[in-house]
Amino acid sequence: MPPPTRSATDRLVLLEARGLTYRHSQGGRGIASVDLRLPRRTLTVVTGRVGAGKTTLLRTLVGLLPREAGEIQWNGHVVDDAACFLVPPRCAYTAQVPRLFNETLKQNILLGLPDDPAALTVAVRGAVLEHDVQALEAGLETLVGSGGVKLSGGQVQRTAAARMFVRRAELLVIDDLSSALDVETENTLWERLLPGIGDWGLGIGRTLDSQSPVPSPQPPTILAVSHRRAALTRADRIIVLKDGRVEAQGTLDELLASSEEMRQLWASEETEARAADETAV
Repeated sequence: MPPPTRSATDRLVLLEARGLTYRHSQGGRGIASVDLRLPRRTLTVVTGRVGAGKTTLLRTLVGLLPREAGEIQWNGHVVDDAACFLVPPRCAYTAQVPRLFNETLKQNILLGLPDDPAALTVAVRGAVLEHDVQALEAGLETLVGSGGVKLSGGQVQRTAAARMFVRRAELLVIDDLSSALDVETENTLWERLLPGIGDWGLGIGRTLDSQSPVPSPQPPTILAVSHRRAALTRADRIIVLKDGRVEAQGTLDELLASSEEMRQLWASEETEARAADETAV
């Protein structure tokens, strides 16, 4: 399969969504009248309690769920069919529970793309997967088993991240990518990602055991679901969902000062992080 063809119009300047609405047929839960504004090279984090509609929002945006109302614009142009339009090289999406196949680690990352060792190296390193690859007996040629059964939960998530990175998309849509990662690995992933894999060609030629970060002056544009401090503290903008609607939005400092819902979420995450630290000790 050849890599996706790119054109000048694929370059993201601004993605906007207005009034996104979707209700699940069973139970009626979902999202209602959600607005998004994602300028180029920014990190927007969607957070909220379990059942707030975070995953539904992401799946509705990328067209995996049919929106009942609302409009999406890419650089001011209306997107009629999000499922067909928001794909590489414009957009890459990683689900909350990534799907791996009973193939090699490399095949699960490439998923039909040509074998490009340099691009693969950048993607693996960006996903903080290089040491895991070295530890596997067959490296990237290791069979991971159905659903990635031979990998840990964190390795499955980082394999999905590498799959997303190797596609060099303009917009990354990430659903709770770091939920199975320890704090150190999670911080490393965000540190590598936010300086950017840039135009997704920088860092070529680096080996998997290189200790230096992948450099780039051009971070990607990211929409991520997370309740973890590593993401929230790095976000340019946070959207707090409650019962499928936007409860509040702003920077972390603004929300901690003005939103009781955000303060409760932050306190809960702080308690969770403290418990994890005590368990590690």
